[in-house]
Amino acid sequence: MRRLTFLMPDLAHAERVVEELRQLGIAEDVMHLIAEDHALLQKAHLHEATEMETSEVENDFNWGIVAGGVLGLVAGMVAYGSKISSFEFGTMSLLVITIICAFWGGVIGKAIGESTPNSHLEKYRHAIEAGQILMIVDVAVELLPEVHKRVRTHCPKALIESSHVFHDHPLAA
Repeated sequence: MRRLTFLMPDLAHAERVVEELRQLGIAEDVMHLIAEDHALLQKAHLHEATEMETSEVENDFNWGIVAGGVLGLVAGMVAYGSKISSFEFGTMSLLVITIICAFWGGVIGKAIGESTPNSHLEKYRHAIEAGQILMIVDVAVELLPEVHKRVRTHCPKALIESSHVFHDHPLAA
């Protein structure tokens, strides 16, 4: 699965490209559009990008879980064998502390990621502010040549950036 990212000059071009991709059988939920005017996309019934595409929430959430888990493991190892009141910290305590810290690390990472703009999209910010529409679409590898052809038909100057998607489930995109 590949994630294609490209700019379209205006709403008319965006509508034509979305229709072409629908004809190829690409689902609406893997096409994400970003525009300065959100109402414009809503009126045209185009799938606007969510926080998952426009922020670092997924990346920061994952790193938060890892950091919290490591911190919890270290804290659990320090506490291992200790005794507070009549409670002795053993193997189960080590596991519980690690899981709790990983959970809270994920919560904190998600909170940080929600407020952090997606670093891959920053280079498009000036074009979006100028009225262009950014499209992010997840495409199966076998459809790439046809998608490129259809996008180029409507937007011949579009620079199509491609990156690997590490999941094939459309709801994970």
